[in-house]
Amino acid sequence: MTANSKIANAVYIEFVRLLYTARWPIVVVGSAMLITGLAVAWQTRDVVMVVISVTGMAVTLARLALCFAFDRAVARRPLDVGTAKQWERRLAAGVISTGVCVGAFATRCFLLPDLAAHMIAGGLVFGYCAGTTTRFSIRPWIVQTSLVVSVTPAIAAALWNFDLLHTAQALLFVIFALGGLELIDYIHATTAEQLTLRAEATRLARADALTNLPNRRHLVEHFNELAKRLARHGEGFAVISLDLDFFKEANDRFGHAAGDEILRIVAGRMTELLDDEDLAARIGGDEFVVVQANVSDEAEADDLGRRIVAALSEPYAIAGEAVMLGASFGSALAPTDGVTLDELLRKADEALYAVKRNRPSRVREISACADDAPLAPELAAISEHGGPAAPIRAINADVA
Repeated sequence: MTANSKIANAVYIEFVRLLYTARWPIVVVGSAMLITGLAVAWQTRDVVMVVISVTGMAVTLARLALCFAFDRAVARRPLDVGTAKQWERRLAAGVISTGVCVGAFATRCFLLPDLAAHMIAGGLVFGYCAGTTTRFSIRPWIVQTSLVVSVTPAIAAALWNFDLLHTAQALLFVIFALGGLELIDYIHATTAEQLTLRAEATRLARADALTNLPNRRHLVEHFNELAKRLARHGEGFAVISLDLDFFKEANDRFGHAAGDEILRIVAGRMTELLDDEDLAARIGGDEFVVVQANVSDEAEADDLGRRIVAALSEPYAIAGEAVMLGASFGSALAPTDGVTLDELLRKADEALYAVKRNRPSRVREISACADDAPLAPELAAISEHGGPAAPIRAINADVA
């Protein structure tokens, strides 16, 4: 996942979190609908208005219960994009249901002969639309749908009376609804820009300047989240230590700029292999750490480690040449090998160094690449004219 994708996901998750902070507007609309609805029902002896008012309050209570359920769920486990989408759909159902109740309330009021009821209907529709537009416009599709289902029946019911003043009122509904739609776009764009800037600043403070991978600070924060999930729910995870083989030789031969480019390529290749809840961090030089979430046994960590090593062992196109490196890894599993970051890093490093120390080095033959891109660690045989010698031999370490 790219840095831009991560920022976009972070902004989206924050949007959903902000949606669930709107508790007071829910209470206001539900209470207003119940109180005024019962008053209209008492004045006009209309049973339908009682049903609409009670239904509106029931929807209000259900939405409040949903907010408290969201609080409990987030306290147990931070939101990811998939879970945030589920919570957004649940909240949308509540907002739109309230809009339907408001539309039904207004429609019934305009069909009653009491003009005071018509006035109350207008006040409720305007108040609901203003509050919904302001509070929920960070997710435009939700508030736009809610406006349509609340205002459209009110406009139709007002026009049903077929007189000048009700026509003027319907026109006001249309004008304010259109103004609300424009305001929704403005608030959403402004909020998105602010959250994006904040997320970018946060990312830069927690990212390695060269590779854009998470730095040690971010690694610690992510580890602490997984440690909490382990303690609460028993969800295991793995820590994988990796470093590059022959990076120093390549850096010495081609220069630090080429070494920096290799590290950036390494970061991209590693990131492509990780799931959303995994994290790869650069902790110094050519040393990297991967924290793999939702791991139940050592084989899963070994599988990811081998796939990363295979990816990092592919050629690197540097300054017109294909540079062959390699990589090594060691893993540790929580809680089997420890529960703190220091314990697991130490175990993973021990496994990494054991692999390097105990495995035999092997020599393999590698076919030459195109003439303008010869293979090249300093171990490779390169002709004086820049072309590759016929088969090139390079040291490649096996991975345990």
